[in-house]
Amino acid sequence: MIFASDLDSTLIYSSRHCNLINEEELLPVDFYNNNNCSFITKPIQDKLEHINESMLFIPVTTRSPEQYSRMKYFYDVLKPKYAVVANGGIILRHGNALKAWSDISSAKLNKIISTKTMIKLCSFFLESNFVKSYKTCEDLFIYSILDEDKLASNFSKGDSSLDYFQILRSFCAKYNYNLSKQGKKVYIVPNCINKYDPINYIMKLENIDIYISAGDSLLDYPMIQHSNYGIVPSHGELLKTLSLQPLSDSVYTTKTSGIFAGEEILDVVHSKFHEIKDFSQCKTYSYIG
Repeated sequence: MIFASDLDSTLIYSSRHCNLINEEELLPVDFYNNNNCSFITKPIQDKLEHINESMLFIPVTTRSPEQYSRMKYFYDVLKPKYAVVANGGIILRHGNALKAWSDISSAKLNKIISTKTMIKLCSFFLESNFVKSYKTCEDLFIYSILDEDKLASNFSKGDSSLDYFQILRSFCAKYNYNLSKQGKKVYIVPNCINKYDPINYIMKLENIDIYISAGDSLLDYPMIQHSNYGIVPSHGELLKTLSLQPLSDSVYTTKTSGIFAGEEILDVVHSKFHEIKDFSQCKTYSYIG
């Protein structure tokens, strides 16, 4: 069985989400610019290490390979066999890019307009005064950082900024690109570079046909939509966007939010693992009998 999970704001959380937790209960997992910037709780650590030993755990992230390798706890301690980075454009196996998958990603990208062209098409957004910076990740997709104060002053009518990003999302869709706004970050990503396709590829490599997934953003939705059982934290872009749509019975929404949702996610994964394992054994015994 596979547990494929997004990292940021699903299992790991930035320091601003950890103010109410005793520092002794936190484990830093990302060190950047001489600061610990992302954490898990000690219960998350214990549960995650148990899951990593019990099934095939696959971290799935929009981070670049370099940004992922910066998270020493995942890269050097858990050492999962696979990690999906760059929003699915790259699969790492034992820390190295899997060339066969990178070739598949390149072939997909050759069939659509390039990120360079998309930057020109989206210049009305990317060059606006409320975008601090933008760049591409491994030439696979575009991501930008917003100046939230300027964004708020530009859209003083509250939710009018949401309308703007809905319009931008519709514009990107014309070119087979998706848009995801996660706090101050905005991602413009080709539909063909997603988090489900690499999981499906790994399942075939490993001859595994069941996977559980977790994630909080729209970029996680393809992975959750196709999983046997999906888990969505009760915070973040995905739940807000899908709030008007009924989620299927195979998708669980956490009762807790923030970093405590990370603990709940792993409790659910552990429970589902034993439920599916026990069910599989019962089927086997029935067949033998």
